[in-house]
Amino acid sequence: MAKITINEKDYYTDDFNERQMGMYREITMAQEEMSRLKYLIQVMDARCNMLGGWIVEQAEEAEQEEAKPESADG
Repeated sequence: MAKITINEKDYYTDDFNERQMGMYREITMAQEEMSRLKYLIQVMDARCNMLGGWIVEQAEEAEQEEAKPESADG
């Protein structure tokens, strides 16, 4: 028997009629989708942070290359 709490009151699915069960299933699907979207947001946030770090690394490497003295081979 599944339980859902709405406005601090517990409801048990065994007591639901067909219409309530349909609504309960939709709530469950919506919650699963919200969890999936939260996960995707975390993944995309981590990806953006990683790419931003790479941009900084590339900029620092370019600055170091520009700051190197010319070789005396010439």
